[in-house]
Amino acid sequence: MDSGELERERGITITSKVTRLDYVPQYSDGSSSTNEPFIFNVVDTPGHSDFAGEVDRVLSTVDGVVLVVDAAEGPKSQTKYVLGRALNLGLVPVVVLNKADREDARQRIESGETESELLDLFDALGADEHQMEYRTLYGSARNGWVTDDLDLALNVGVQDGGVKEQKQLSMTRLLDAILEDIPSPSVHWYASDDDGSNPGGGGGEEMDALSDDAFASEPFSMTATTVGFDQFLGRTCTGRIHSGKINISHAVSVLRREDSNDDNNDVAGAAGAGSASGSGGPSSNISGVFANRGVSRVALDPPTASAGGIVTLTG
Repeated sequence: MDSGELERERGITITSKVTRLDYVPQYSDGSSSTNEPFIFNVVDTPGHSDFAGEVDRVLSTVDGVVLVVDAAEGPKSQTKYVLGRALNLGLVPVVVLNKADREDARQRIESGETESELLDLFDALGADEHQMEYRTLYGSARNGWVTDDLDLALNVGVQDGGVKEQKQLSMTRLLDAILEDIPSPSVHWYASDDDGSNPGGGGGEEMDALSDDAFASEPFSMTATTVGFDQFLGRTCTGRIHSGKINISHAVSVLRREDSNDDNNDVAGAAGAGSASGSGGPSSNISGVFANRGVSRVALDPPTASAGGIVTLTG
């Protein structure tokens, strides 16, 4: 996802990227488990502490993290920084030991050295009991496979380059692990029950039960994590929708942090419409609702998005 010229030249992530995946889980017989695909909002974040502001903004939009570690080299300094911020936010981790098919990685995996370093790192960074029970997967991003079977991962890369074993593998185990371990997006409700609890906050069952009509009755609020300008589309704002839903032609306004009440602190600096806002700036109409597919920005069809999604608005 590192598409910038400097990023490709230096091999690092400088600005965060977001993309959207549609995934339909498959049973062992090849049949699908549901008619409707699950939507994954995937965010890539810089790893260096020099980009602390960018990292914190991005982590505020997600509910879990996939920590990718070089199985041969183990956790690096940037691993410690981003992981520490994620754990402090209470995010659910999934660990992937990458390049597991390399000989030097196989030796460290077999000895347990890499996993021991990770366990010590989680403990040193203050992970809670639940976060310490993270799932560990093994894979090769270059060759496009992930597995939770240690023996199978170690067999890849031995005789004949592990061709036979590698053909049996894909990235679906990682997507299944995300579905199983990372909770559905939390949703803010301004006019729900008396105690102000969030019926959609964490847990796939609650989120699955929510309808578009339920979102439509709520005021729209969104946290802006990235703003920019497109020569064809005009002003752009990318972020996570916390409540309600948005369509083309809806009027929105920017909420000033000092003007928001306690309920609105969660969306300070966000675009909002309806009763979610206190006094805000001048309003403008939404001209487009977009999501990224790969690194390309595409218009949503129909042009609408609801709470829990990460989208780009123009107008």
